[in-house]
Amino acid sequence: MNDNTWTWMGGSDTINQPGFFGEKGVASSEFIPDSRFSTVGWYDSSQHELWLFGGASVIGMYMYFLL
Repeated sequence: MNDNTWTWMGGSDTINQPGFFGEKGVASSEFIPDSRFSTVGWYDSSQHELWLFGGASVIGMYMYFLL
């Protein structure tokens, strides 16, 4: 993964797919996030922070991340 390209890790490649999350607080490799749209990311060089907007899901949920 040193060639600076995206790598497909898993999940559906079909649009508008619901996710499967299971029980809250219980981790599993079987869980799959739902489809998302309107995602974007930006880097704040003055604060050295990477911000990611996870977009909206097919059920209308929004997610923000600060890394």
